[in-house]
Amino acid sequence: MNILGLIVEYNPLHNGHVHHIKESKKLVHPDVTIAVMSGHFTQRGEPTCTTKWNRTELALANGIDLIIELPYAYSNQSADLFATGAVSILNHLFATHLVFGSEHGDINTLITLADVMDHADIQEKVKKGLTQGLSLPTAYAQANPALTGANNTLGIQYIRAIQKMRAPITSFTIKRYASDYHDRQPTHPHLTSATAIRQMMNEDIDYSPYVPLPINDPHVTLQNWHQHYKFLRHKLLTKSPQELEKIHDMVEGIENRLASAAKIADHFLDFMRTVETKRYTQTRIQRICTNILTETTKADIASWQVQKGVPYIRPLGFNKKGSAYLKQIKEKIEIPIYSTFKKDAHPMLKHEQKVTAAYASVYEARYATEVMKKEYANKPIIKT
Repeated sequence: MNILGLIVEYNPLHNGHVHHIKESKKLVHPDVTIAVMSGHFTQRGEPTCTTKWNRTELALANGIDLIIELPYAYSNQSADLFATGAVSILNHLFATHLVFGSEHGDINTLITLADVMDHADIQEKVKKGLTQGLSLPTAYAQANPALTGANNTLGIQYIRAIQKMRAPITSFTIKRYASDYHDRQPTHPHLTSATAIRQMMNEDIDYSPYVPLPINDPHVTLQNWHQHYKFLRHKLLTKSPQELEKIHDMVEGIENRLASAAKIADHFLDFMRTVETKRYTQTRIQRICTNILTETTKADIASWQVQKGVPYIRPLGFNKKGSAYLKQIKEKIEIPIYSTFKKDAHPMLKHEQKVTAAYASVYEARYATEVMKKEYANKPIIKT
């Protein structure tokens, strides 16, 4: 069987994603298509524009057979750990192929780049860049200009994860076109970046030409950092430096810089301008802030041993084909499958309740309660 794996966020699912799904299927001719999807926070440390269940429904409506949640412990991480979590899920589910988008568009070049990242000369240049105050992504880009581009970076880490796990997964890549990952304004009549679409959502501009289906969520425009800032500010100003220091990714006394900025910044953009440096990029700061909101500690991440890969499988939804495949391989999967919450569930899964509580905090009370209840009461969405 050909089992196609895709690693996605669908924040939101747009026409470019539909193109990716269709082109991936042309390459692989899969019997089943699996998407590993981030939950309520993304790899860039941002809240998703709509809930994971809403995004699951859209994925099922656009050609995905089985959607598996990428746990928060991996989704709000640097590219290497994000890739470790996602690829380990696909490996447990016996995926035969992974197809991802990239700026470069040539898989052989990306495989070569994955191979050279550990070379002594590259690592020496990276260390030099870090001592000069550069962020890790910028240091790698300076060491080798080919190591640039958000999708290239993730793709290289997917390849490295496959190699480290010795997973029998063949990689392909599809070149991005018509828009860049960071574009904030559309440059094509039907294709644009998720960043641009979220900008249109927040400004109440019609984004329907860029998505296959409208997002059926009246609260969709609420989810961004501007709405979460008051909760972040409260935590930064009420926790002690010792408590903040325990948060995952908090290093080199940056908790003091964050708390000082929270005292004077009225808005999240002002807060970011105050704390962002060459060393600490917007993405890095946002991931730390998300860990503060969700109270994800260094001790949590250490105890979960995230470098080893996911400890469970959590289906968010499936169609008949996806359901049949999951039943077919269920006895062969070496880690538990959690379709609903259980008392003896892995602590990483239990942590998702904190994550969803933080995510739902910006909603009005009744809808927030509904979203939080879904975290422990929902079963996978079934598309008939």
